[in-house]
Amino acid sequence: MPKKENTEKDLQVGQASRLSDKHWKRHLPHYEAAGSYYFITFTTDKRKQFTVSEKDCIFKALLYLDVRKYELYAAVVMNDHAHIVIKPAEPLSKIMHSVKSYTAHEINKTAKRSGKVWQDEYYDRVIRSEREFQEKLLYTANNPVKSKLAETHADYEWLYVKGWIEG
Repeated sequence: MPKKENTEKDLQVGQASRLSDKHWKRHLPHYEAAGSYYFITFTTDKRKQFTVSEKDCIFKALLYLDVRKYELYAAVVMNDHAHIVIKPAEPLSKIMHSVKSYTAHEINKTAKRSGKVWQDEYYDRVIRSEREFQEKLLYTANNPVKSKLAETHADYEWLYVKGWIEG
């Protein structure tokens, strides 16, 4: 990860704020720094558990958007959430809308149902150092092993780490 100092001009406030206090409590603030790397977590509505085919759909979508909307460094789809480490090529709000909208539509279509698949919000963190970048890659890679969904990284089919664990 190249080192870059962000100036105040580089920092932009995302679309999280609404003009009402009532809505503000529901929406997380999203700060974007040009040229930065991000660790993002997004979760199912009401912590609904994914099926195997739903995990496949989400994982394929995350891999498909690599190079198109972001540079993907790591991705894991767990039973009720997903983590990605990316360098965005467009605003996070657009990226997350694409991921959530497409996968929700496909999951609902396949299951012949309608309704929410994802929580409205997502958690994002600007990665500020090489050390933190490596920590987020390891956290993502170790998530299925720590959660006892796989004995080793290679055993978990919905895990990708660029240059290390390929999907």
